[in-house]
Amino acid sequence: MNQISKNEVKALGFDQKVLDDFQNEVSKSIQQKEIAGAVTLIARKGKIVHFEAQGESQMETHIPMQKNAIFRLASMTKPIATLALLLLMEDGKCKPNDSVSKYLPEFASQQIMLSKDSVDGMWLYKTRAATKPMLIRHVLTHTTGQPSAYGGNMPEAYAAITKNAYSSDIENYVKKLAKLPLSHEPGEGWIYGPGLLVAGRIVEVISGMPFQDFVQKRILDPLGMKDTHFFLEPKDAPRLTSYYQPDGKGGLALIDPGSEKSIRIRGSKTYYSGSGGLNSTAIDYFKFSQMILQDGELNGVRIAKPSTIAMMKTDQTPLNLEAAITPTDDLKNNGFTFGYAIKRKDIGNDPRPAGTIYWSGATGPIFFIDPSHEMIAMVLYQRPSTSPIKIRTDFKSWVMKSLIK
Repeated sequence: MNQISKNEVKALGFDQKVLDDFQNEVSKSIQQKEIAGAVTLIARKGKIVHFEAQGESQMETHIPMQKNAIFRLASMTKPIATLALLLLMEDGKCKPNDSVSKYLPEFASQQIMLSKDSVDGMWLYKTRAATKPMLIRHVLTHTTGQPSAYGGNMPEAYAAITKNAYSSDIENYVKKLAKLPLSHEPGEGWIYGPGLLVAGRIVEVISGMPFQDFVQKRILDPLGMKDTHFFLEPKDAPRLTSYYQPDGKGGLALIDPGSEKSIRIRGSKTYYSGSGGLNSTAIDYFKFSQMILQDGELNGVRIAKPSTIAMMKTDQTPLNLEAAITPTDDLKNNGFTFGYAIKRKDIGNDPRPAGTIYWSGATGPIFFIDPSHEMIAMVLYQRPSTSPIKIRTDFKSWVMKSLIK
């Protein structure tokens, strides 16, 4: 998996000038203090075509960005957590259409919200009993109806149970989540939400192991993802990137430092979130993505059966649902697999081919896997996705433009 020389880039079908031009855009973003630094990785047919680090990983200490810098993956954790539960399906321990309540009884009597009102700051909800059970497939595709920060009709309730989540554990969090009404019947809508936290708890109940231990044993260790962890050790601090947000004055303000003071190092280490808790490097995430591309195998080590990985590469949501947080058109061209968003058809403004699977993280990073071109592409940086920058929104276009055959 070594990076190829520049004279081999063209042979693998890339225009080096376009790749260089994108790196110039990254450099501009750094100079304009939109981001501190970034790592970009593009690979095809198992070979790394483009691997660059620019800027600083920690502006306060002026540590240069390195290719092995550690980033907060946020929701790029979800495909890894999804695979954990799929491996238990592969073991014959559960099925996609099993009711969640079979493993988590607290989900046995779900309510659907009809209306809400408030009296002196207290929220009152009018509900009815759900007529459909919540299934495992729903928690893996964001079709449970559970509210979240990204959708649903009760953000205040979701915020209340999430406020101190990090000081507890996923068992406690999921029990609170089960008490919230649903925004719609399971399977009848798409709300990007906390389903992967539920999935992580199901993994614990079925396997009898802490979620993080199962992920370590069945995925991270076999793949050699030695730099991927839910929480880091003090020795990792020099490589941990600092996390910034716009300061409103044309610069960046620190949210979480790349030091031993980071919550990722000094945190309580009790809340292991399959929804967004992992930290990793570009190379480690490439290893996982390449295994997905190769139908469950990497470097002679089989992680999962091809039939298991196939569920991560095929749309698992009804075609009338649009699996996008902010739909850009009415084409309903974004589906959701077990683990990823997927482009359904070769229509619309997205230059990537149908079958491309992708997602991103709220802390900034973004990636996609294009099976038709055997390609993986990612750009990692640390700035909230709620204030997107041009290199993030244009990344897919730059990558597809660089592909000449």
